[in-house]
Amino acid sequence: MNRLLAIVAGSTLLTVAGVAQASAQTTDEAASAAVTRTCASSYRGVVVNELCAVVYGDQVTFTGTATPTSFTWTPRAVSFRFTASVVGGPGLGAENPTTVVQRYATEVGRISGVAPCGSTVEATIEAAEWGWPPSTATLSVPVTC
Repeated sequence: MNRLLAIVAGSTLLTVAGVAQASAQTTDEAASAAVTRTCASSYRGVVVNELCAVVYGDQVTFTGTATPTSFTWTPRAVSFRFTASVVGGPGLGAENPTTVVQRYATEVGRISGVAPCGSTVEATIEAAEWGWPPSTATLSVPVTC
């Protein structure tokens, strides 16, 4: 009986040690892949365009938002142009959404993709509403894996 107990206790210790080692490796991997978030905005006329980038390893996500500049704003549909690409390389995506901009910050679009380590990615969001002055935000960020 004592031998069986010793075997069970030994295997339990080995299991716990293996879980602790796997947990330590996961923590090290997570620490090496830092998350960076950067934003840029542009204002001309009626809406403020904000463009944010989140980079995690070689994964990049751009998010565009529009915020009215006047408290008298009435929600309405606004057309946008939203593009993202690797500088000197392939495009990550393009959208031409027409979004109902509310009285608060409203998400206009989201573009995600994979970029080579060491490259730079760039995105542009522009309010494309006829009769309004252009409001364009452009953001370039490095991909440092």
